[in-house]
Formats: sequence, structure tokens, C-alpha cells
Amino acid sequence: MADIQSAAIADHAGESALPDLWQRRTCLSHDEMASIYTIVRRALTGYHPSELQALGEDKEELISQFLYLKVFRLDTAPTASPTFPLHSAPSTSHAVCAYFRRYLIDCLRSASHQRNVSLDEGDVMLEIDRQTAFHPDPIGSVLLQYGLHEAEVRDSASHFIASLDDADRMLLAGSLGWLSNEKGGLSQVAARYGIASYHYRARKLGVTLKKGSIPADFARTQIGRWIEHNLGIDISPGNRIVILLVLGILSAQSHAQE
Repeated sequence: MADIQSAAIADHAGESALPDLWQRRTCLSHDEMASIYTIVRRALTGYHPSELQALGEDKEELISQFLYLKVFRLDTAPTASPTFPLHSAPSTSHAVCAYFRRYLIDCLRSASHQRNVSLDEGDVMLEIDRQTAFHPDPIGSVLLQYGLHEAEVRDSASHFIASLDDADRMLLAGSLGWLSNEKGGLSQVAARYGIASYHYRARKLGVTLKKGSIPADFARTQIGRWIEHNLGIDISPGNRIVILLVLGILSAQSHAQE
């Protein structure tokens, strides 16, 4: 009985701190981040709204995305005002569940008209072979038009891969590299290596794109920025062949790290 009462007191104390933590959630200390993380996860432990089944995704993955995007807001740049209106902060576990359900509804709306489109290594190499079949040095002839040599692109690709964190390296390997033949695709790679929020990470990295994406969307990804800023190649339809070629080289360098 004493343990139950202690747990109830701890839950109440956590909920009472929630509004303040939520209001300051982009500038919390490490201990405060741990506190709000615990409060949110505890609130959602027994919550199973119908939207979860409709999405067909792992609940733990969706909770991780919710924490990343909506609680800690790690995808947004720091603002001049690091606090949020107190009236918008949830004050109970029920309110946290309502916020989570609203996030799931947003995911369902997005999924209704968008799907992820992976960068397929086979399609990349097939397109390059088709476009450069009659050149004695197909790779060199294309790169030379942009003032590049294959060796320097390979070296740049290796440095780019080395700059990624472990999770992004695994996602790159699962899309274009040595894990690309893994059954189950990126979801299986993410499950095997414990990669949270892999959908978001994959889009940010640039190995998956939403249907209807435009070149500017890819240019904002990590791979897109590497191609533009490090190699000097604009992300535009007119540069499709050299971009595909560079992706092929990136794929080869990822394979080499197996």
C-alpha cells in the first residue's frame, strides 16, 4: 500500500510540474528534460487511441516522434523567446494524451496524400548506365563537366559519411549502402539498430522523399546540402544525371564501409 501511495504522490508531483516544464521545453536542463520525458511516457503508457491502429506504425516509434517533434521541438531553430504561452501547456496526463492524439491525427492527414519514396540504388545505377553507355569513361566525362574528378568525389563522399552520426550512417547504408538488401527495408534496419524516429531522420538525411517533393526539398536535406555546398552542383532537374552519379559514388563508399 505504501508503494502505491508513493507512486501516486510521485505522479501528482510530476503532473504539477508539467505546465512549467512544457512552457520552457526548448531550454530545459538535462534533469528537466528527463523529467518531462518520464511524465509524457508515463501518461501515454496505457493510451491506445484508434488512430494508432489506423496508422499501422509502432506505438513506441510514434511516441518517440511526438517527443522529438512536439515536446522538445528539436526540429525547429532556437527562437528569441524560448518560452511558450502557459495556457497552451497540458496540465494533466489526460491533456498529454489529447496532444498525442492530435499529433496522430496530423500524421493520418499527411499519410492520406503523401507517401515516402526511397532513393533506390538500382534505379540510380540503371539511369547512369543508360545515359553514359557510349562514353569510354562515363563517370569521368560527366564529372569533368562540373570541374570534378571521381577520386575527389569519392574522398568527399567518405568524409560526408564519416561526419554522420551512427544512426544516420545506418540509414544511409539501409538505403544506398551495404544494408540496402536487408529484408524489411529501413524499418527493419531501424529496429535492428535501435534508431528512434527513423522516418524523420531518413527524410532529413535525404534517403527518403515525400511524393510530390521538388528539388528544393532535396536541397535542404543533408545529402542535398553536401552535393550543393561541397561539390558545387546545384540541385536542379538539369543536373539529374550528375546527381544520380554522385549518389552512386556515395552508395559505393557506403558499401566500402561494410
